[in-house]
Amino acid sequence: MEFTAQYFRYWGKADSAGEGGVQWHPLAYHCLDVAACGQVLLRHQSAWLEKIAVLSGLDPAALSQWLIFLLSMHDIGKFGDGFQALRPDLPGELQGQAARVAYDVRHDTLGYALGMESLPGWLGHDASDDLESDLLRPWLAAVAGHHGRPPKNLPTQAILKRQFRPAVLADVRQFVDDARKLLFPIGWCLPEPAPGGAERQQQASWLVAGFAVVSDWLGSNTRWFNYQHPERSLEDYWQTVALPTAEQAVYESGLLGPSPAKQATFAGLFPHLASALTPLQTWANSVTIAPGPQLFILEELTGGGKTEAGLTLAARLMSEGRGFGLYFALPTMATADAMFDRLRKRHAGHDQETWQGFFSTGESSLVLAHSAAATKTKLDALRRRDAGYDPQHEEPSASQHSTAWLADSRKKALLADFGVGTVDQALLGVLPLRHQSLRLLGLSTKILVVDEVHACDCYMGELLARLLRFHAGLGGSAILLSATLPIDQRARLLAAFADGAGYPTTKPEESAYPLATHLHSTDLDETPLQAREAVSRPVAIDSLADEAAVFQRLESTIQRGGCAVWGRNTVADAMGAWQTWNANHPDSPAILFHARFALGDRLDIAETIKHRFGPDSTAETRGGRLVIATQVVEQSLDVDFDDMVTDLAPIDLVVQRAGRLQRHTREATGNLAPTEGRGGARLGVLMPEPTPDAAADWFKGFLSKAARVYPDHGKLWLTARWLVEHGGFDLAAQARDLIESVYGDTGYDRTPAPLQKITDDAEGACHADRGTARGNLLSFEQGYDPTGLHWPDEDEHADITTRLGEKTVRLRLAKIVEDELIAWAAADPGIAWSLSELTVARRLVAGESPREATRIERARQSMPDEGRYCLIVPLEQSGAEWRGWAVNQQDEEIRVIYSPTAGLRIETGDVIDESDL
Repeated sequence: MEFTAQYFRYWGKADSAGEGGVQWHPLAYHCLDVAACGQVLLRHQSAWLEKIAVLSGLDPAALSQWLIFLLSMHDIGKFGDGFQALRPDLPGELQGQAARVAYDVRHDTLGYALGMESLPGWLGHDASDDLESDLLRPWLAAVAGHHGRPPKNLPTQAILKRQFRPAVLADVRQFVDDARKLLFPIGWCLPEPAPGGAERQQQASWLVAGFAVVSDWLGSNTRWFNYQHPERSLEDYWQTVALPTAEQAVYESGLLGPSPAKQATFAGLFPHLASALTPLQTWANSVTIAPGPQLFILEELTGGGKTEAGLTLAARLMSEGRGFGLYFALPTMATADAMFDRLRKRHAGHDQETWQGFFSTGESSLVLAHSAAATKTKLDALRRRDAGYDPQHEEPSASQHSTAWLADSRKKALLADFGVGTVDQALLGVLPLRHQSLRLLGLSTKILVVDEVHACDCYMGELLARLLRFHAGLGGSAILLSATLPIDQRARLLAAFADGAGYPTTKPEESAYPLATHLHSTDLDETPLQAREAVSRPVAIDSLADEAAVFQRLESTIQRGGCAVWGRNTVADAMGAWQTWNANHPDSPAILFHARFALGDRLDIAETIKHRFGPDSTAETRGGRLVIATQVVEQSLDVDFDDMVTDLAPIDLVVQRAGRLQRHTREATGNLAPTEGRGGARLGVLMPEPTPDAAADWFKGFLSKAARVYPDHGKLWLTARWLVEHGGFDLAAQARDLIESVYGDTGYDRTPAPLQKITDDAEGACHADRGTARGNLLSFEQGYDPTGLHWPDEDEHADITTRLGEKTVRLRLAKIVEDELIAWAAADPGIAWSLSELTVARRLVAGESPREATRIERARQSMPDEGRYCLIVPLEQSGAEWRGWAVNQQDEEIRVIYSPTAGLRIETGDVIDESDL
């Protein structure tokens, strides 16, 4: 191997010119940097290699060499004249190297095209053999996709001739030959596959693509791989620089590979609960773990111990080699934050956080994954510091586990050994968006746990089914948790997983509740269970005909010293009720809680509610207090109210809200007690009478603003009818009947004809949403294939998204102070702007006010992220409120009004917005 090879003259990485130091890094060295990272990763993350081997049907030892060699080819497109000409300022040894050719095709696509055209021949095979090309395509496409997108599927001959002159092509071939001798000495090539083998290699390409992304991210990071002059041969550089540096990079990035606990039991994971397991938890602690991919679906009451049961199953699967970590997916950022905090708790007498019990060593990582995760992590650190927290008293691993490299991007977060986040972060893995393959790679070796599965609408449900199909196809196992899952939805999810795993599709038959379902390679097991006694309680229903009746009921509760919550369906309704109550009860004002507060204010309100009504609340903190809130109060907070009223909503949401009514056992005054002393749970429901002759405006005429939020008014009628007919519910005995009466096949025939038409429209919209989802989704069978699609980044406001609905925008609120703008939130500068954010419908706010353009631009430059993907709204104080300007989609100027106690509203002339966002 000659050190004087011409390929050392090509640059791969370069910095702007500066004083001193090396300004460029040879392309040959960079290719080895990435290959070395891949080799070290495969040694530490052996499950990745095993999965790719199983999927492709190839021998692991030969496959390993093939993958490392392919990684050394990942950037060969950079040899092209177009790329090399991007830096005419580089020093003398490169001058004149590149012809002046336009860089109009990216180097990843160029590398793919060059490999498809020439690599078989360079490896000693017939380059014109279509079979060789078909076999090579998924591997080269996956490695060329190291920037998170597949290469473009373009005509290659003319492009290659223009970008690679004969002399350049000779240099590339020499590099490939030298790299092959160094990394691929056995001379192995892709064997002719057995029937179905080509398809298996296509499917394996999903993981190869993710593997290429993470290898390139590590190998491109100058924190580890410094720029060097070409003073070493390939072999010398590989042995003395690339491999040792890759070891350091993998270690410091937190990708050493987890070591699951060798034994996992409920008592070991949750010792503080081990004396009183629920029936579901007992089942999870003892059910036989089957070989191969498997799916568990746990249906149980709110408060029935589903979370601990699901985590116990996950730990047992890990201990038996069915997974090497887990990702816990939740419906919202708030629920993800709450779960993250729950898993980081230490219980009395135990010196480790709950999540650490899933692993046998202290080298594992826990990372929070959602769009505001970095803000929460920084805020938690500041709160610990402000509270006098001494980090020296913490386990050393606690600061190491959420490593900076893994936690600095939610895309990387799914590589963490234990991930907690929104379900969206997992669903992004099956959409044609940048870096989806990295998410699939991270999930592939993990147990996927999805909570509140019933919260998925038609669009998200289709995405979840496809995710389960991918996950099972990649050899993964999953656990789904729900309190109110319709049977047909359970059947769809089971069918999707069975399809991915290659199992026969068996339709579920059991209608018992609670229920544990276990799908594995040999059978579908459905196990009826007893409900947890502590949450098996009846809830009486009081029908309330109008808002006056609601206020009268709430007044009665507050006057006798109780506490209450009114759950409203829209922000506008919540604001209106709050204003009316406070105007009439100035001595006992209500707390307003909804999603249209700046993040910092929202977190403060949540903390206040948790303190006053949470598990540790007392008669003193609770007595005589009222909360008026939207759905946010039921999604993340472990709170307990003596009395509750809810606007009519679909039955599963009514049940969910009722979970916060007399949730904890208390005496009549509100203090915790061994037995319940508040006279039994009675839920007030604000709803129209469900008469058999209900008209089409039955619901819209009653709660007009909520009519758009829950468009299937036929199912609302069925909900109201069931509640009135039964006078309440006992979920332990009636949950299945309650859910199926609304969502099952028989409900439609009972629905009044005018509302049937509305249900038909809603069902049509549901089918359309599922069709939209299927049009957006990736195909597992197709593999990571060249494409003509854009594959945008998820932050580009792409039409391809994990949730349908109105387009939204992020607002950052700013205070006008003298001639400058400062963040609304008074917080550490690193997170102040993040804590000043909230989301609204784009139809309400679409642009920034031109009257504040200069100050806005100065403020944007001072932000850590330069204010990308958000709109800035300057505010001036006006009494108790703050007021500013923005523009709507019609480019009309609108008034933005904000209060830390009321939140944000939009005023256009005399019209106040009525949106629910």
